[in-house]
Amino acid sequence: MKIQICGPGCSSCKKTFAVVQDAITEAGVTAEVEKVEDFAAMAKLGVMSTPAVVIDGVIKCVGAVPSKKQVLAWLT
Repeated sequence: MKIQICGPGCSSCKKTFAVVQDAITEAGVTAEVEKVEDFAAMAKLGVMSTPAVVIDGVIKCVGAVPSKKQVLAWLT
């Protein structure tokens, strides 16, 4: 599973990264987590607002920090 956290490094982006990491640990899944900070790369993914979470090429969340419950649902 490949998870991409899109954002320039703002506090919301950092919180999103932490929530996703926590959910991965809790779910016990193996995932490659990548930070995407380049706006051109984000645009190629279809992301126009941050923070955003992309899992295996599918945009799951844009413009908000997801809850751990939401992320756990995406992972299972």
